[in-house]
Amino acid sequence: MDQDLYSRLRKRMLMFYFAAGINFVMALWVMSVGSGQVSGGTLAVILLMFLGFAAVNFYMARVLRRQWEQHVRQHQQRANPDDEVKQ
Repeated sequence: MDQDLYSRLRKRMLMFYFAAGINFVMALWVMSVGSGQVSGGTLAVILLMFLGFAAVNFYMARVLRRQWEQHVRQHQQRANPDDEVKQ
């Protein structure tokens, strides 16, 4: 069961990282192509949107990773209750 859960979480984390990369590339592309075509304020808003979505995607991937690590720690503590007493 844990292996299935891990594979699903891993796929989600990778999708978040991929989406963050796409957003970052799009921000770079908009910055390079749009600098001569739109005003500075409009360009800044578009760049901030892409970079904001990239940051949210990275954050969500990190949250999933922390949840998985917490799940593993809880599972290990249940499997080895004597380790808590010794510490």
